[in-house]
Amino acid sequence: MKDGFLLIDKESDYTSRDVCNIIAKIFDAKKVGHAGTLDPFATGLLIVALNNATKTLTYIEGQYKSYEATLLLGKKTSSGDLTGEEIESKDIPNITKEDVKNIFNSLIGESEQTVPKTSAVHVNGRKLYHYAHLNQEVELPKRTIDIKELELLEFNLPVIRFKTTVSKGTYVRTLGETIAEKLGTVGHLTALRRTSILDIDVSKAKTIKELNESCLIPTSEIIQKFLPLMYLPNETELKKAKHGGKLSIKLFPEILDLFCVIDDKKTAIAIYKYSELGYYECVRGINREDN
Repeated sequence: MKDGFLLIDKESDYTSRDVCNIIAKIFDAKKVGHAGTLDPFATGLLIVALNNATKTLTYIEGQYKSYEATLLLGKKTSSGDLTGEEIESKDIPNITKEDVKNIFNSLIGESEQTVPKTSAVHVNGRKLYHYAHLNQEVELPKRTIDIKELELLEFNLPVIRFKTTVSKGTYVRTLGETIAEKLGTVGHLTALRRTSILDIDVSKAKTIKELNESCLIPTSEIIQKFLPLMYLPNETELKKAKHGGKLSIKLFPEILDLFCVIDDKKTAIAIYKYSELGYYECVRGINREDN
């Protein structure tokens, strides 16, 4: 059973789950998961984990992600992107590049964003898009998001193209609607591409058609971008880690409170976190011998 990661350049018209299902067949993998869903119309970087590597996905999903988006002003759709039906049109006022840049600056930082009704977020045990398909009203939840970067790439009305770096849970199509609203009109995304997650760039990714076994990246090579790696040369401590035991190694928890243990072959063993009781405890086994 092969463990590890694939960096996929997702094409449009595939769901993120479609990609995982195809990869499961190609690599004969029992478990396949991904870090951060991309809408079917969206393209770009999808980090996919195979087998035991799926146990580390939660530490990747929470990272900031970067996108490039194309916003068409003047028309609003039911989904916030080009896959929905047009539900409103509105004139575009006289706006300049400076107007757009000022709006972008005002959106930097933390704010509340309403989750779109066409999303897969659960409310009362059902995914929101089920309510949308049935034309049923439901109270949409709000999330605190953080926009780290928002930069204008192209200004050619009625089209605005921009890049942004955002926190987990941010809907860029909703951000596009917010930008249009602040500019005094409506709008929807016609293109969306995820370009990076931290320093993992889409230029390093492969399309599904380009995949082969040489594309599989060892778990530790990817996880080290999100967590420090800790090699335990002491065989007794390493054996403890392989069985999920407590580690009493002397470190500075204020500097290193969470890390991934690896062995001499750089195999990711388990993730450990500092306990206030004075030791490190296993919070996630990856390749433990008791799994």
